[in-house]
Order: sequence, then C-alpha cells, then structure tokens
Amino acid sequence: MWIPLKESEPLSAYPKRRSVHILVEVTTDEGISGYGEAIPYTYGAVGGHIEHQLKPLLIGEDPMQVERLWNKMYHISFGHGIMGISIHALSAVEIALWDIIGKKRRLPVYEMIGGLAKPKVKAYASLMEYKKPEEVAKISQRWVDEGYTGIKLHQGKDDGVICTKAVRDAVGDDIDIMLDVNGAWTPGQALKAVRQLERYNLTWLEEPIWPVHDYASLAWLRTKTDIPIAGGENEYTIHGFKKIVEAKPYDLLQPDVIMTGGISSMRKIFALAEAWNLDVATHSFFFGPGIPASVHLSLSNVRNEWVEINAVPLEAYFIQPAYRPERGWLTAPDKPGLGFEVDWDIVKKYAIK
Repeated sequence: MWIPLKESEPLSAYPKRRSVHILVEVTTDEGISGYGEAIPYTYGAVGGHIEHQLKPLLIGEDPMQVERLWNKMYHISFGHGIMGISIHALSAVEIALWDIIGKKRRLPVYEMIGGLAKPKVKAYASLMEYKKPEEVAKISQRWVDEGYTGIKLHQGKDDGVICTKAVRDAVGDDIDIMLDVNGAWTPGQALKAVRQLERYNLTWLEEPIWPVHDYASLAWLRTKTDIPIAGGENEYTIHGFKKIVEAKPYDLLQPDVIMTGGISSMRKIFALAEAWNLDVATHSFFFGPGIPASVHLSLSNVRNEWVEINAVPLEAYFIQPAYRPERGWLTAPDKPGLGFEVDWDIVKKYAIK
C-alpha cells in the first residue's frame, strides 16, 4: 500500500520515505486469518520470497506449531541470504501465525508469552528528519504538548549536535531525548560528537558509527562516554544478538520485530538481554501489525520501558485500533490475537497495483 504521512508544518525533509506499507495475510483451512507486516524496503522482493518460498513451505502445516515452523522457514533462507529480505519475510509470516494462534485460543498474544508485566508502556515520539534545528525544536515541542515524555531525533552527520541542543532548549530538562544518526559517523567523528552531546543529557545515542556492525568501534566508544549507546535494529535473530552481547557495543538493545525474526525471535533476544543485564527498547518505526506485536512484547517484558512510535500520523490507518498512544502511553486491548481488525476499505483504496 502507498499511504502518505499526514504532515503539518514543519514538513519533514523526506516526506515520502514512510509511505509504503506491506500487509501479510495468512489464512487457515478453518477460516482464521492472521496478519503480519514486512519492512517496506524492496517490497517486491519480500512479497516474492513469501509467495514463492514460504507459502509452498507452509501450506498444509499446523499454524499452532510456530516454533517448528519458524525453524523451517529459517532453514529455507539458505541460499537466499540468512539475513535481510528472507528474515523480513519470515518475520511478517511469523507475526501472522501468532495472531492466528491467539484467535484460535481466544487469547491476546501477551497472555501467551508471559502475561502482562505492566498495564501500559511508554511511547516515545520518533521524529522524521528535518532540515533546520528550529524545525526539529518546533515539532518536538508539539509532541511534548500531546503527552509524549520521550523524543527521538533522526538527524545526520552535520546537524545532530546542534539539533539536540535546539530540542533540549525547547522542551526543558524533564523530557527524555534520544538521538539516532543512522550510522553517520566514523569512530573519530563519533568521539568528537559525544563530547559535545554529553551536556544535553541524552537518554541514548543510537547507531552512531558506520558500519553499524562495527561492534569493536562501538565498544570502544562506550568506554569514552557516559551517554548510553543503543542499537540492534539492523541485526538478525538471536544468533546475531549473541554477537552483540559478546562484543559489548551497546548499553541498550533495540530489536525490531518485523526485521529480526518475529515474536519468537524477540522473546529469545529479550531473554538474552536479561541474562546479560542489558536494557531493551523495541524498534518500531512503522504503522501496521508490527506495532501491536511490539506493544504485546513490551507489555509482557519487565525490562522494556519504551516503544517507538512514528509521531507523524498517516493519512489513513489500515488497522483498527491503530495502536496510537494516549498522552504518551500504549496499551493493548483484551481481544484475541494481536487485537486489531484490518480496514479493507483503506487497503483497497491505497493498494499498489
């Protein structure tokens, strides 16, 4: 689907970046449908992998046996790449399987993965990228006024520090500020930046070094600053996160349910984080079933304090409820599965032919 953001002033630098959405439907012979979401990059390739590799593999299988099916789908990635598109496709289908299981058992997903550890979880407003520091400050203040107590900036190599200063000056000292530079810096540039950023009391600095898998340099940077370093959205499965905890590059792990292997994989990563005494905050910069999946996971985990929400609304939401925060908090409805219905009128209206 192509559903644009419903932006107001100031407009983000790249407003079309978050307009594509991939909804995945899995249906059983009993007529139960579950829904997942795939990361919206190279959507033709993700859809092709699901249609031509995973679908033939799953037809006739018992959807309740999600652990066995996860491993079956993971093994088929051999020869297609055991990271990237094959795991994005697997994640979408696996989330749909959990939705089916919950609907079959008439239980919310959170009840099947440990129950509620808390009744609600904090959402932080994850910003788009903006061209000027004053625009970042203005939009941050808007989301604070709507009840968010955490703001994450997405700014780049040259303006990350100055935009952080602008936001801190605008929102005051009581708001959590996170900065994600998407691997903009070399190790030397990152060291220079953290020395300037320390005065602004960041909750975390996210993926400061390129390449993002340079865990040795990230571990070195951790020894040079008091700012917590966060990352993990670009890592895959528990096997990838095992490398992370061994290399010690991060204070906080950020697995992404629609990128790292779905709900089953996330639960294992949560357990790994607990064993290594690391904090967790789900990465979830999207709008479809991945948000309910992230909320159910976070509500059932004692260590997960935040859920990421793209604060800019969509022109129209294709799931209801849309799992949008109320005064900065998220809850999950007491409904079977992931607790939402697909708005098929919206899906048909915005479908990409």
